[in-house]
Amino acid sequence: MSAPLGFLRRPSAPASASVAASTASPPSLAALPATGVAIAVAMVRPRALERLGADTPARAAFWSATLHDEALAAWLAPLRPTRLHVGSEFCERLLPEPAQLARTLAEASVAGLEVCLLTPVASPEVLRALDALFALLPPGAEVVVNDWGVALRLRERHPLLQAVAGRILCRMLKDPRLGNPQYAPPAAHGFASPWTRRLLARLGIARVEIDLPLFASADSFAGVPLPLGVHLPFAFVAKGRMCRTAGLAREGPERFAARPFCHHECLGLAARTERTRDGTHDAWETLHVGNTVFCRHSAANLATLASAVAAGRVARLIVPGETL
Repeated sequence: MSAPLGFLRRPSAPASASVAASTASPPSLAALPATGVAIAVAMVRPRALERLGADTPARAAFWSATLHDEALAAWLAPLRPTRLHVGSEFCERLLPEPAQLARTLAEASVAGLEVCLLTPVASPEVLRALDALFALLPPGAEVVVNDWGVALRLRERHPLLQAVAGRILCRMLKDPRLGNPQYAPPAAHGFASPWTRRLLARLGIARVEIDLPLFASADSFAGVPLPLGVHLPFAFVAKGRMCRTAGLAREGPERFAARPFCHHECLGLAARTERTRDGTHDAWETLHVGNTVFCRHSAANLATLASAVAAGRVARLIVPGETL
């Protein structure tokens, strides 16, 4: 059965890892190479940036408090993050206002971080709002696009900015209910397709980002024609127009409206769901944040990713700097 366990306040109380993850041995992670891979920190509301540039123990404490995984925190801590991903891939209501973005650019510069703007699927109204944000970015800055229309907008109106294909454009099967590899056939990233390659070139896409499939292997990183960024330790499963968190303040059918009255409740609340079968638990912790469902990578997936990084197949790791 699948049952909601209620909303969890973020980030004051550390969320526990999944039952399976908490009882399993820590993942055996190949050490991060000193060069060849970069770490980007993704935040909707950037703060405490100075901790990212501190020493290794301070970064380990930051990652431990944010990700609630000591082994993963120890793995990430030796490398100093060099990029800040700000905004949202999933909801236009979480995009920064121009004044907020200008302030973030200044603070990130002081912290020695380059800024990349995250953008969601966009309506014409959102496209117009994005133009004001794009105008604030310095030449060469990256924009993660999850909408082909946004990529075209960048190409035509802001050619000095670098477009990055986001993970929403990368179609994969990532349903955490599929707990056995035999029920989850391989789902490739699709970037190896010659048609996709031509589209990426036409739109000036400079890099690509992906989530890991549920049962990742070395082949999961093959055939990517551009520098690859991989998200961890959460993969997005699905998103929609309805925001479960914002709907809590409304009653009746309006709770399920596509455009609820939003106070950014999702920045402070998340819902965890759990399924049990014959007394066993899913291998993936599943979280519902705003209009998006995420699942946490298994220890085996993280170990596979670590091996790919050590082999030079991943150019960038993107890690949330806020508790999910």
